[in-house]
Amino acid sequence: MNRSLMWTLGGVFLVLVTIAAVVTAVPSRGPVFIAGDQPVTEDQVRQKLASDGWSNVQIVRDGRYFEAIASKDGQNNKIVVDSQTGRLRGTDDDDD
Repeated sequence: MNRSLMWTLGGVFLVLVTIAAVVTAVPSRGPVFIAGDQPVTEDQVRQKLASDGWSNVQIVRDGRYFEAIASKDGQNNKIVVDSQTGRLRGTDDDDD
């Protein structure tokens, strides 16, 4: 085979491997909680929970996530929102 063809094939392979690495490194995207896929504030999370019928809302920041404990229908639940996207945290995070 000709050297330039081998270099071209090697370059294409390197690009494909890089693309595959980037795609698999992106964390899974959870369902939309606050529309827009843009950064959200703690106040926006609190307002959204209140408008959805949640009460006794307590929010703490954990890195890029807002972790909210709130009550609805007599039960407490934990809701984790990505502050960078306004989405709920993906289901692949098993740190509990």
